[in-house]
Amino acid sequence: MIQLTPNDLPVGYPLPWSLLDGEGNLVLGSGSVIPDERDLALVFRHGVVCREDGHDDADDELRPATGPLGLQVGTLLHVKHEGEAARPAASRLIGFIEQGLFVTWPQLGGRDLPLQAGDAVLLRGFSGHAIHSFTSTITAVCRSPFRYLVLSAPVQKHAMPVRKAARVPTRLAAYLTEPGDDDDIDTGTARLALLSDLSTGGALVQTTAPAPAPGSRVRLRFKMRTASLDSEVTIDGWIRLAPPGAASDDADFPAFGVAFDVLAERELTLLQCYIYEQLLSSTRMPLQPAAVAAV
Repeated sequence: MIQLTPNDLPVGYPLPWSLLDGEGNLVLGSGSVIPDERDLALVFRHGVVCREDGHDDADDELRPATGPLGLQVGTLLHVKHEGEAARPAASRLIGFIEQGLFVTWPQLGGRDLPLQAGDAVLLRGFSGHAIHSFTSTITAVCRSPFRYLVLSAPVQKHAMPVRKAARVPTRLAAYLTEPGDDDDIDTGTARLALLSDLSTGGALVQTTAPAPAPGSRVRLRFKMRTASLDSEVTIDGWIRLAPPGAASDDADFPAFGVAFDVLAERELTLLQCYIYEQLLSSTRMPLQPAAVAAV
């Protein structure tokens, strides 16, 4: 990834690339417009802003295929040696055949996890409906045209169903308008907001403008990256006071809550997938698949 500065981003014009945080999570999609300098400052408020090096956004328009356990190509996987208590390494599902898996070489802290053919590994991934834990054996180590692993079919499988109350810290940029004002983004009257907390029931929001009055109606439009695919969602809701201490000390960018209306199936599924990929990234993997039941 390439780290950006405020001077690298056009104000008032479509972005030439997607903006990512330091972990590679999507902040603002390509083609989005940052209205003014204060909105630009908000984007950089909570850490570094990056873009991918040589990434072609057109690839994101392809629908990923679904493999064993309902896992999609591009799904984030956590991988570690079976029986180890160490922090898992990160990998991606890149293909499958006859229930076997092809995955990128797992990395931890920018270093390859030491693995060889015959090793048993414990993996964890999110299908959109559940977090799946399973074991596989490395059947082949491949180094051309790039380094990847071939794994046996998953065994000792366990699924932890999605919990609707899950909430994750985020750094997603969104456009804030009033319901029905869909043209505000094109006319430049929409404000840029930052979602610093997200669940299927609502979000904590910061903006450059004064917070709307509690009870007023708003619309949020933003992009999320799930299973390596960028998807735009539009969600209506109403303003609530921010919980005590929740970014409310930032006088320059006031914080407030937005309670979502009942979500359509598409928006609900995308939010659940995004939230559980974030949880997967921050949750330690149990020593054995059976231990997931106690989580």
